[in-house]
Amino acid sequence: MSGQGPYYGQAAWFTKFHSEKVDSAVERYLEQIKRVLYVLDKHLQGRTWLVGDKCTFADLSFVTWDMAIPWIFGDRVGELEIEKKYPNYFAWNKRLMERPSVQKIVKDKQAASGH
Repeated sequence: MSGQGPYYGQAAWFTKFHSEKVDSAVERYLEQIKRVLYVLDKHLQGRTWLVGDKCTFADLSFVTWDMAIPWIFGDRVGELEIEKKYPNYFAWNKRLMERPSVQKIVKDKQAASGH
């Protein structure tokens, strides 16, 4: 079980949709995203995939929310320094995004959204 969906979802809500800016909520959920990245980075140390020796649904389930990180963080995305602070996560995410099946879904999603 991951905190990714709930924390990323709340971060998106408070940074993009809430009718008023609640700085404490924004900070809390952006910090929780950093915590999730840290946990993933530590778990992936010495591993290629989250579970076992091949890509599974456990890995793929992170793709959509991870793609939303730049949108959620907006102008602040640079403060994450993902490649530097979370190198295991960065390499794993790169492997995921290079998969032909993931590239197809990303392309389809972009076409559907007009981006």
